[in-house]
Amino acid sequence: MATDWYPDEEGSIVDGLICGFCVAENAFNANEIVTYGTSVIDYVAVDKSAAVGDGIGVALKAAGAAGAIVPVAFSGIVKLTLGETLTIGNLVISGSSITVVGMGASTTIYINSATQHILGCVLQAGDVGDEVLTLLGGDGISAGNV
Repeated sequence: MATDWYPDEEGSIVDGLICGFCVAENAFNANEIVTYGTSVIDYVAVDKSAAVGDGIGVALKAAGAAGAIVPVAFSGIVKLTLGETLTIGNLVISGSSITVVGMGASTTIYINSATQHILGCVLQAGDVGDEVLTLLGGDGISAGNV
């Protein structure tokens, strides 16, 4: 079990690139992993992560309904829940809307094809269900940009 040096903290631990004016396409909870939105024109749109590897950031506040303005961390250090056992430095992708999983040997990165987005890497080792500090890398290191 990872040692939690921030037991009363969730979300952003160390600020990085935080966009404070993302528009939610649907309701989601604080600290959920989000992906690109598609239906909100002229805004930075985000939606709740729905598929393994589609996450690009972490919502720092809940979106109570579609159209809510929410801050999203695209880089920095956040606390996330592990969906599998990982060791320090493992690259992670979104496993579900609230967990991250490693980019193991079973994950294929396709050059010039944004099939999966590397969310970042874990800074602590842990088991399934542990909350660990995670360094978000932003979509600059997505599969489509490797």
